Order: sequence, then C-alpha cells, then structure tokens
Amino acid sequence: MRPVTFSVPFLPPSLNVYRNEHWRKHRGEEKTWKDYIAVKWAEMGRPKLNAIRIGMVFTFPDRRTRDLDNYLATGSKLVGDAVKGLFIPDDGPEHLTAWSFRFEFGDEAQTTVVIEEADGKECVSSGRGFEGHSAEGSRACRLYEDCIAPLCPLDRISLRGVWYPDDEICRSRTHGNLPWISSQRKIARAGASGYFTLEILNSIRTIRKGITGLDPNVEEKPQLRRWLEIHEKKRISESPQTGVSPLSQNVSKQGGQVKILCRDGGSRRPDPVGTGKPPSRRGRPA
Repeated sequence: MRPVTFSVPFLPPSLNVYRNEHWRKHRGEEKTWKDYIAVKWAEMGRPKLNAIRIGMVFTFPDRRTRDLDNYLATGSKLVGDAVKGLFIPDDGPEHLTAWSFRFEFGDEAQTTVVIEEADGKECVSSGRGFEGHSAEGSRACRLYEDCIAPLCPLDRISLRGVWYPDDEICRSRTHGNLPWISSQRKIARAGASGYFTLEILNSIRTIRKGITGLDPNVEEKPQLRRWLEIHEKKRISESPQTGVSPLSQNVSKQGGQVKILCRDGGSRRPDPVGTGKPPSRRGRPA
C-alpha cells in the first residue's frame, strides 16, 4: 500500500502545557484528534492494516524555536490513540512499529501525518528518522531535564532555529563562555526586540539598549542580509582609524609646531624662523 498522508489544521499542545491541564481538557483534546482523523480515514476508504509506521511533521507559523520533545510526546499520544481501531487493531509495538518526527515553519499551524505499511518485524524507532531531531547530545547535559533554552550548544538541530530575548539562555558553566551565549545575555539585558539567529549572535559586536533583531512577520533571508550589512558598516565606522598621518597628529592645532625626532631618540623644536623673535644666544660661543 502506498503511504497515506493527511494534514490536521492545528498542532498538539506542548507537553509543558498538556500536563498542567485538567483531565477534562485532555479528554476534549483526544476527542478532537480522534474525530478529525476518523473523518480522514473514512475519506480514504477505511483502510485496514496490520502494522504501520507513522511520521509526523509539525509546522509552526512563526520562527520561535520549540523543543521537539515536548511535541512528539503529546503528538504521538494523540495520534496513536486516534489510529487504533481505525487503521490498525491496536497501538502496541507489533502494530505501530516506528515513529519519526520533524519541525517545519510555514504560513499556518498544522500537523501532517504520514502512515506507511510495515511488515510488523521492525523495532520501535527512537524518533530520529524522517530527518528528525536528535537530542542525544543535549541529553548528556546535567541540565537537560529542566532546561528549555531554544538554542543548545549540544544540539546541532536547535542551532538552526531562532532565539527571542525573552527565551531562556543556556545555563551550562561548561559552554557559558561561547561568544553567542555571551551575546544572548547582553541582548536580554538591553531590552531588545525581534528575534536573533546564531549567525547574528556570533557576528554582533556592539550591543546597545533597544537593539532590534529580525521581524518574524517578514521574510528572513533579505532582512538577515540587510541586518548583517548595516551592522558591518557600523563596525567599520566605529573603528579607531582616523585617516590622518602620524606626523600630522603631533600638531595640536593650526599654527602649532611639529616635533622633529633626532637620531639620538630625542627631539628638538625647529628654529623660530619668521616668528619675529631673535634666535637664542644661549649655549653659543661668544
């Protein structure tokens, strides 16, 4: 059977939100997903399979980075409960053999579900397929369970995302001296607006109060290029190069005298020719 694909026009709640909700709210969420997937299943001709693999794509309407683990936990529960009794007899590992997950950004929030027939002999996926998110590196951090920083130095996938000034910053003492993490701290104190990418955080040098990042409502590539060009020009204009020759810098003001270095390392002033003063006779033979 060819893979079955359908989209749900909303996202599962984050695990942080879901576990704090009342049980009645949970029942409402489960019913919404079951009803919607049941309609899609009926439209497809009510297919019945013995074993399947499920891939899920979470599409977010803005560039704010989320923790994928929070969504795969609730998403897999809601979809897994919805497909049993429809596509498959049950959601045990002999019928639901593998999961895979992926993040995307788009114009509207939605969850895309891809169902493929499996032979029932596959082991349960660790969640790293489907070009998904690997959190093995970040799991090695002792702060992993409590950290919700969107940019993690141990997670390469997260570094493709974005950071807002009100988001959490990595608290690891091991990695806290990275330049981009230092920039995050300064930007958070500066009362900045907009969002920042890793490229910006690594390239920025001067951080002033009220600094502005990128606009989430505007296409990223053109404004990122413009942002980097503007700040590169500022950096050059603020450099200490004056364009004045070293000899002229010794003249304090117009009409002043220039010191002339002697061979012995000292200096002498030029004879006061044309100043209206007679030359000094001090030190000259009589």
